[in-house]
Amino acid sequence: MSEKLSERWLTALFSPACLFWLAGLAAWIRSEGWATVRGHGWLGAARIWTAGLTGLPALVQGMAVVGVLVLLTLSGLLLRFFSRPIVRCLEGYWVFPGPRRWLRVRLGRRADADIARLRLLAAPPAASLDAERLAERARLTRRVRSVPLVPARRMPTLLGNVLRASEDRVRAHYGLDPVVCWPRLWLLLPDAAKDEVTAAHRSLLLVTHVWVCAVAASVWSVWSLWAIPVSLLAALLTYRGFLLASARAHAELVESCFDLYRHQLYVSLRWPLPRDPLVEYEAGRRLTAYLSAGSRRPDPVFAPLEG
Repeated sequence: MSEKLSERWLTALFSPACLFWLAGLAAWIRSEGWATVRGHGWLGAARIWTAGLTGLPALVQGMAVVGVLVLLTLSGLLLRFFSRPIVRCLEGYWVFPGPRRWLRVRLGRRADADIARLRLLAAPPAASLDAERLAERARLTRRVRSVPLVPARRMPTLLGNVLRASEDRVRAHYGLDPVVCWPRLWLLLPDAAKDEVTAAHRSLLLVTHVWVCAVAASVWSVWSLWAIPVSLLAALLTYRGFLLASARAHAELVESCFDLYRHQLYVSLRWPLPRDPLVEYEAGRRLTAYLSAGSRRPDPVFAPLEG
């Protein structure tokens, strides 16, 4: 019990919520306590700020420390509670259609330009391209892979396009709709695959929490106006440098699970295994329809139970 409690305290101390409160402390020091730091140094200023606390009984001091840990824990729980709606908001599932439509068109134009340029570079063989054009082709390939090819399927954010493009690749390859099939396939995955996907998902949520705390840190502008540009810069770097990379890693793992284990869906549901890719695409569409809406048709005939 005590070991679990200590682990939770340590998690709270090194959580994104802690960064948010530390940013507030830094903004307060920049506004209210900088004169004290310049006059007495950091150690002297710390003694002055904690003078009122050190004179209190040990029980009160301990309660103050526990109060700080409880505040950090509750902040972390609040982030975890709102993780799903935050991720969906970052994907672009917004209530207001105007900004959603405008951003989707804007990102779509950039994606169409990348696709057109990639087609020009993909036409000649790789041996005829110099190093600069090969690097450009590789860069464009990564960018095009992060955007749905069908304009109507595109999202108004980069994160939403990364995840949507991954879903579309699974659907285009195997006829399976990941939104319908993934919860079922997850139950059939081996432990090693589950561990990898869980770790990638936790990484995605962690970076999302860091982004939220970076944006929320702009409230400390009540003490220092520097909080606004610093927090927005941190949020931008987190989004472009880490959040998109975490989303791509998670999407690649989910795709890999479909690549390697999709046959388990057919076996567990007693559907006949497809014999070739063309048949598999149509079979995947029918299997998706069966899982989402059921069927009253007499085909396909269920495979016999083993044993």
